[in-house]
Amino acid sequence: MTTPAHASGHLAAPRPIPWALILGTWTTYGLFSSATSFISSAMRGSPLQWWAALLLQMPQFGIWALATPGILWLGRRFPFERGTWPRSVAVHVAVCCTFVFLQDLGYAWHVANVLPPWPNMRPLLTRAVQLFVVWILSDGALYWAVLAVSYVVEHQRRLRERELAASQLETQLAQADLHALKMQLHPHFLFNALHTIGALVRTGDQETAVRVVAGLGDLLRRMLDGASQQEVALRQELDFVRTYLAIEQIRFRDRLTVAITADDDVADARVPHLILQPLVENAIRHGIAPHARAGRVTVCARRLGDRLHLIVRDDGPGIGNGERVTAQPGIGLSNVQARLTKLYGDDFSLEVCDAVDGGLEARVTVPFRLAPADRERER
Repeated sequence: MTTPAHASGHLAAPRPIPWALILGTWTTYGLFSSATSFISSAMRGSPLQWWAALLLQMPQFGIWALATPGILWLGRRFPFERGTWPRSVAVHVAVCCTFVFLQDLGYAWHVANVLPPWPNMRPLLTRAVQLFVVWILSDGALYWAVLAVSYVVEHQRRLRERELAASQLETQLAQADLHALKMQLHPHFLFNALHTIGALVRTGDQETAVRVVAGLGDLLRRMLDGASQQEVALRQELDFVRTYLAIEQIRFRDRLTVAITADDDVADARVPHLILQPLVENAIRHGIAPHARAGRVTVCARRLGDRLHLIVRDDGPGIGNGERVTAQPGIGLSNVQARLTKLYGDDFSLEVCDAVDGGLEARVTVPFRLAPADRERER
């Protein structure tokens, strides 16, 4: 479920960079600069004490650490976007130059208090201007580097949020498509059940009509219980098919016999909800209903390695040419294939072909997966 911010197309406010990260980064840079100052002074023949190098350099980077949140705020307040970037550049250049000059002014005063005074020392403001001219490029580069890093981090954050929002939307659309496909089955199935009830009432078989109504109520309850589920345990799916076939046996009387078999180790396998009912209905419509003689529908489930095989077979005339066929347009097989594709991608198979001993056989193969609790028991 997306958050309100994602649903409305707005991205969440950026998270502040932790102070520990800011202080750690500038402390490391300050220590590096102190070491550089210490080594360069020794090479010039006027070595500094190590503590003097630290005392000269570290305060500057403390100021940078304190200024970093403000720079980041300015970066968000004046972003470089189309239409506003000239104003943003002007603001950042002005702030950068002002900040660097004030830092140089503070450094000139600080040096005069840490190091012994030297002959002909110029006034404080003059020394600050000289430092500004020398350091504006290097210190200005630090300002723009902070901005650049913040923009890279912000861009990555926005990209991740967009990818997450797109993934959530794709999942919601897929769930909506699957739900719509399931809903297509209900009216068609209910029409057949209600037609059976109507026929029984017209013939005066009230007791049997009541049994069908009870069975239909049980099926509706199972439909509602599984309305939000895309996969259920195979035992639930087989119970649903048994109830459905019980109604169909009342409809066809002695013209329909049923056999349902499943290996013990597949009862808790996860299968798409209402995946067998349209296959069974298809078998009855084409293998049983058009013929006056009695017919048989068999439902079989077994595990072969890491695959679950579901087979629905009738003893009707079959296709007649021994060829395998793909799902045909309409509610039945095409609906099954669409749902399998959305749930498993290419990791499934669905084929309809003539059975070896006559009749038609629909075979579905999906990955064998158990519910989480069942997987724990299997271990």
